[in-house]
Amino acid sequence: MWSENTAEKTSRPLSRMDRALLGYQRKNRATPLGVAYLLRAEGECDLADLRTAVVDRVTRFPVLAHRVSPPAGRAGWPHWAPDTCFDVSAHVREFRLPGGADEGDVRAFVAGRCQAPIPLDAPPWELCLVWAPGAAQRYVLFRASHVWLDGTALNRVLTMLFGAGPAAAPARWLRAGRVTPGSVALAGGRLLGWATRSGSLEALARPVAGEHEIYWASTSVDWLRAVGRAYSATVNDVFLVALAGAFDMWSQPRGASRRLQVLVPVSARRQAENGQLSNFVVGTRVGLPRGAMSPSRQFEAVRRQTARYRQGTNAGAGERWWFERVPARYGRAAVAMGMDSRRVAVSTSNLGVLPIPLTIAGRPVSEAIPVPVPVPGQRIFAILGGLGPVACLGVAIDRGVPRRATLANLWLAELDRLARAVGLTALPPRAPALPGTATAAQVA
Repeated sequence: MWSENTAEKTSRPLSRMDRALLGYQRKNRATPLGVAYLLRAEGECDLADLRTAVVDRVTRFPVLAHRVSPPAGRAGWPHWAPDTCFDVSAHVREFRLPGGADEGDVRAFVAGRCQAPIPLDAPPWELCLVWAPGAAQRYVLFRASHVWLDGTALNRVLTMLFGAGPAAAPARWLRAGRVTPGSVALAGGRLLGWATRSGSLEALARPVAGEHEIYWASTSVDWLRAVGRAYSATVNDVFLVALAGAFDMWSQPRGASRRLQVLVPVSARRQAENGQLSNFVVGTRVGLPRGAMSPSRQFEAVRRQTARYRQGTNAGAGERWWFERVPARYGRAAVAMGMDSRRVAVSTSNLGVLPIPLTIAGRPVSEAIPVPVPVPGQRIFAILGGLGPVACLGVAIDRGVPRRATLANLWLAELDRLARAVGLTALPPRAPALPGTATAAQVA
C-alpha cells in the first residue's frame, strides 16, 4: 500500500476499471477519456516558474511520472510504471489568449483543449498555463487521462501538484468492500435495470453536434450543507434534486412514462487501495424526480436510490463484484454501456471540494472549476466540485442543445427555491454537519 513516507517508485498493475477504460480508449483513439480541472491564480506566473515548481512536485511524488507499461507476456496485465524519460516541457505548456480576452474566451479554450488526445506512452497528464496580455491573473488547466484517475485520485493529484501539505488520501471514500450473497443479488438486479431506457428532454432531441461548450456557476459549500440539513439529506442529494428542478425549468420532458436517468459514479475504493492513482468506481443510475412534486418528496425520491451508497456501508461492493467478473476483453463494452445516452441521458459526478490552500508556483489559487469532458454522443455532463468554502458546478453541453448557456444558473435558482421552501433565506450559523457531509459528497 502506498504511504506518504514511502514514495511509489515501483510498478503496479492497472485496476480492472483502468484496464476497461484503456481498452475503450485504444478502440476509440480520437475520443479522449479525460478528467480536468481549471484553476485560477492571482498574480503573474511565467512558464519557467511553473515548470520548476512541477519538477519539484514530481520529485516529491514520483507516482506523478508513471505511465502505462505493456504486459510482459500475452497473458500478462498492463502496469503503471515509472517513466525514466519524464520531460517537464512535454507536460507543462503555455497558451496565450488575445489581449482583452474574457471568461468566454477561457471557456472556449478549455472546451477545445479538452478534446485533444492525451498520449498514454508517457505520464498521461498535462498542465496548460493560460493567460492574456495585461491580465492580473493566470489560469492553469489540468488535464489527465481517465484511464489513470477517478474522481478521488484526481483530487489527490491536484493536492500533490499544488497543495501546501501532505497529499493524504481522503479516508471518507474508503469502503470495507465486504460482499455478501444478498449484496451480490441486489446489485445484479440493479445492473439488469440498465436494460431499460431512460426518459429524455425536448432540449436533447436535436442531433448531436459533436462539440461542447463549458459553463460554470458557484455557491457556498455551507449553503449547500444548510439546505441538506433542512431536508435531512446529503449534499450529493441536494446536487441531484436541484439538477432535477433545473431540468424541469429548462425543458419539457420526452417520454412521459420514464424518469430521466442520470449516471452517478460511486467510489468502491478499499483500504488496501488507499492512495493509489487508479479507478475504483462503479456506475449507478439515479432516476430524477420531475413535475408537480413537493421538495420533500423530491428529496425522498432521490434518497431512496442513493442511501445504499452512503459512507460507512459496503457501497458498490456488489456492483464491483459483478464488474470484476466480466472477461477483460468485454470491459470496454461495459464502459460504453455506461456512456450510452439511451440508458443515461445525463452524466454527473460529485468530486467534493479541494482542500485549501492551493498555490501555483507560489501564487494563491482563488478558484477551482471542475471541467466535464464528454465523449461523443453525450449531450450533458455536470460535475460538482470546488475549492475550500466555495462549491462550483461545471457543465459541458453539446452545441446542438438549445438554451445551453442557462442551465448552470437554473441550478443555482433551483437551489435557492429549495432553500426558501423550508424558510432558509440566509446562511444560518455554522452547525454540525450530518454524518457523511464533511465535504461535498456521499456519492463520489
